[in-house]
Amino acid sequence: MKTVVLVTARLGSTRLKRKHLLEVNGRCLIQWLVDRIHEEFASEVTSGELSVVIATSDEPENRSFERIEHCFVYYGSPTNIPLRHLQAARRYEASNIVSVDGDDILCSVSAMRRVYECLESGAEYVKTAGLPLGMNAMGYTADFLGRMISLTDARQLETGWTRVFDARALETIEFDGVKDSPLFRFTLDYPCDFDFFKNIIDHFDEKLLTAGDEEIVDYVIENEVFELNRSVAEEYWHNFNENLQKEGEEE
Repeated sequence: MKTVVLVTARLGSTRLKRKHLLEVNGRCLIQWLVDRIHEEFASEVTSGELSVVIATSDEPENRSFERIEHCFVYYGSPTNIPLRHLQAARRYEASNIVSVDGDDILCSVSAMRRVYECLESGAEYVKTAGLPLGMNAMGYTADFLGRMISLTDARQLETGWTRVFDARALETIEFDGVKDSPLFRFTLDYPCDFDFFKNIIDHFDEKLLTAGDEEIVDYVIENEVFELNRSVAEEYWHNFNENLQKEGEEE
């Protein structure tokens, strides 16, 4: 049973241009993410049980991802991310998909490992919970994904695209022991987010490839690194809760 770790990314961002390719300590940000995944799954990659793939769309600027090492690049649907994932799974003959947002530069490789194992054990749709924003992972089988896509006629599925998934199939893996707070934002969208990741990478450097979640989060707390993008984190959760309230009123 083969698995693909799909890192979803494109280079069309307007808030922080070509954000995935911004460099810190000799590596672009998405390379740090791919290298952490490769380090965690080295034995599975070597045996052919798992491939790491950047899942993008076929705009000319995205060809720049071909310089990223330790992964493949797949060019799929430009506006439908679930379809792009299914296309990639078929291309690499994979039964299972571990899904990682390319903005989540320090997504937990421990969370990815747990998702991978849960899918191997027969789960169809899995998410982790309890980690800071941008550190959780999820996954699903290609069969489940195909069924969910067949039930919708939407051609554009980008932000919030997992809404088309049947939540009744979801298995949640709870993480304990890693401190979380609405002030923590481990995702890349604004210049202040770049400053946040740069601070962490500058501190850990090569040790970041094997650093654990607790070690990273503890550093962020002890050195108040979260203050670098705190305003954006607060705005995110304000908007998130506001949207939840609107959805509740509509129901």
